Amino acid sequence: MSRHKLETELQTWRAAGKQPQVWWRDDDAVSLTPELERLTQLTGDAGIEVLLAVIPAHADQALADHVGQHGNLKPCVHGWSHTNHAPASEKKCELGAHRALDIVLSEIARGRQRLADLFGPGLAPVLVPPWNRMRDDLAPRLGEIGITAFSTFAHKRSYPDIQANTHVDVMDWKAPGGAAGKASDRLQMELAAALAVSRANGFYPVGLLTHHLVHDEMAWSSLSAVLAHTDLNWVSFDYALANHPRTTS
Repeated sequence: MSRHKLETELQTWRAAGKQPQVWWRDDDAVSLTPELERLTQLTGDAGIEVLLAVIPAHADQALADHVGQHGNLKPCVHGWSHTNHAPASEKKCELGAHRALDIVLSEIARGRQRLADLFGPGLAPVLVPPWNRMRDDLAPRLGEIGITAFSTFAHKRSYPDIQANTHVDVMDWKAPGGAAGKASDRLQMELAAALAVSRANGFYPVGLLTHHLVHDEMAWSSLSAVLAHTDLNWVSFDYALANHPRTTS
């Protein structure tokens, strides 16, 4: 049923003379692991560029070497250490208003410099806030530390000129017993829903979010099922940023 919903949505795009565009972001990279190798092969074989959000405090040379050998992996800044500074009564956040803005900025700048040392010119000047959250007054000052764009998780964007978000997460973070990959039907249903929102608001690229380190076999299988849809046009983060209607909806 959910696969049928996705196919129906894809047909609706075709009827409008449009091709659905999807881009891929993967979070929490720190080193070369079997899971990262699997992600690299899956996306590399499909010719898909991945915006790889790297945790600066924990990133190592093995990761840098691997990324250097695979041009479809585009590293970017994932906060500093993925440390929660919010109280227990609030949702987790590293880049929130719990510390002075200048401290948060300096921490991101430190992370960008460390990753620049590791990845060189291949580092994308993009910030992915841990847990997809950051304080409201941070975005206008990112340019001061060499960050030209950022990405969270929502259709709504407060800073459309520098923001391209993800919209569909392969993981169910509230599953009984802990995080688990979403079944194929559910993932395809959510992708269909995200594409419908995009279609109603200017046909912008939809972002897929993964976290390779915690994927189970269900997650990998569901991703493979999405890749089987040949009507999807996989684009880069830069393309998504440049081809999103300049609205806040």
